Amino acid sequence: MKTLVLNSYNEALQMVDREIPSPGPDEVLVKVKACGICQTDLKIIRGDIPPPIVNLPHVLGHEVVGEISAIGENVTEIHTGDVGVVYSYVTCHKCMRCLTGRENLCDNLKRVGFELEGGFREYLVIPAYNFCPFQKSLDLHKMAILADAIGTSYHAITTLARVKPGQDVLIVGAGGLGIHAVQIAKLSGARVIVVDIEENALDLAKKYGADETLKPEKAEQALHDLTQGAGVDAVIEIVGAPETLKWSFPSLKSGGRLIIVGYAPGRPFPLDTMAMHYHEYEIKGSRFVTKAELLDLIKLVERGEIEPVVTKTYPFAQANDALDALRNKTTPGRIALTL
Repeated sequence: MKTLVLNSYNEALQMVDREIPSPGPDEVLVKVKACGICQTDLKIIRGDIPPPIVNLPHVLGHEVVGEISAIGENVTEIHTGDVGVVYSYVTCHKCMRCLTGRENLCDNLKRVGFELEGGFREYLVIPAYNFCPFQKSLDLHKMAILADAIGTSYHAITTLARVKPGQDVLIVGAGGLGIHAVQIAKLSGARVIVVDIEENALDLAKKYGADETLKPEKAEQALHDLTQGAGVDAVIEIVGAPETLKWSFPSLKSGGRLIIVGYAPGRPFPLDTMAMHYHEYEIKGSRFVTKAELLDLIKLVERGEIEPVVTKTYPFAQANDALDALRNKTTPGRIALTL
């Protein structure tokens, strides 16, 4: 099978041939049909996520969709020919986090595309538990981004920010995650304000329901004016850098929630403890999505309530071109590789 491998940091992926693996007990063999790419892949390529998490040589790809090619022993609820998305967090099902519904924080977590080799390959073996089927009528290249680009936003807005109708939600960053955060926040009944540096990203956010779009240099004053000085109910920080947090965090109203989705390795942000005390702000990190949330999300997409936004696809063999497009920000929304 054809496989793309990262052999050295900051270098192009190399195409190699490997044997097709066989599924063991409780496992399935997925014929990969599409694989999304995101900023995290660029972080891996740069070496920002080093060992022991990612070891070279490495196969990237954590946004995977495919068709079941073979099943292992004991697999009864998944069948050859089923299509579905890969829940990329391989968990132990035994630790306290798993047993209390927070498997995204599993003590023994291994992730497809990180600790485990990813989906930049023609075939992938995963635990049967991690395959989430959906209707065959859906576009596979769009569904590839479901668990990460859409699931991460769903977890942040629905579970952690607990957004309610009539609330004001600020989304910082209108890229692959942000464009879906807009849809989810609108589905929750919120007024949605989006900030991004790229005009084409703001245009896309507007297309998918953003009520207000702003550039960062005007955000602080505009947010004050839009909320009559009260502040927003929730900030969804998809960028997660000190440069955006310095104005997004203070835009919260008293009792508001800051949900940190994005991150800037090695660049801490100073916390104003007095503001925390007086305003009872809530600050929460947000990591990926649980499988239960992902299954709920599949139903929303099947009903047409959320649209996966993949604005460009590349053939598998042109993965390096796709990564360059992401790196150079020439394509708003999400990019997917097709096989």
